[in-house]
Amino acid sequence: MKNLFPSLTALWLCLAVSSSMAQTSKGTFLLGGSLGFSSGHSTSTYDYLSTPSKQKQSTISLAPNVSYFVIDRLSIGIVTPLSYTQYKREDIDQKTTYRSYSIGPLIRYYFPLGSHWAIFPEASYSYGWMETMGHYSINGDVFRQTFRGNARNLQGGLGLTYFLNPNIGLEGKFRYQSMRDTYNHAGLDHVDNNSFDFTIGVQVYLFRNTQ
Repeated sequence: MKNLFPSLTALWLCLAVSSSMAQTSKGTFLLGGSLGFSSGHSTSTYDYLSTPSKQKQSTISLAPNVSYFVIDRLSIGIVTPLSYTQYKREDIDQKTTYRSYSIGPLIRYYFPLGSHWAIFPEASYSYGWMETMGHYSINGDVFRQTFRGNARNLQGGLGLTYFLNPNIGLEGKFRYQSMRDTYNHAGLDHVDNNSFDFTIGVQVYLFRNTQ
């Protein structure tokens, strides 16, 4: 009898780990996405202005993805990040909107924490297209400019998943982004933007392999 409790404890741990790994077993498809929102202020310095220019910015990002577990806990797939940002300068009447769309590989690995939780590191790289549209007014006259180019987005982060059931997981993720926009316009080269943010998402685990 003295060995009964340790044996039952070991059995419970094995069942918990097996249950937590069911969603992330080899042969499972992963379909979902994440949503992020950020808002803040930035300051830009121009040669023709005596004082720095301040602007408010708000960003909404969406990242649909589809992956496949090539081995237990390791998924490889494709992500298609979309981003929309609006800038508004505080010193003059100028607004700028930024849109980008890209596609590229995604990889993540799960570390189970009991039967309902798991943490995962994740990395992705995507390449695509961007467009910046700005309009401003001078003495009542409105001027508009549009610039297009290519967008590169390198991301890395750490997330936490809660499995509602064997097929649905809710997750939150802290990530770091390194973005570069290269413009197809004379006089413009590229713009770099590095940031940290937090996203929330839902993932659906399909065709779980029970073999």
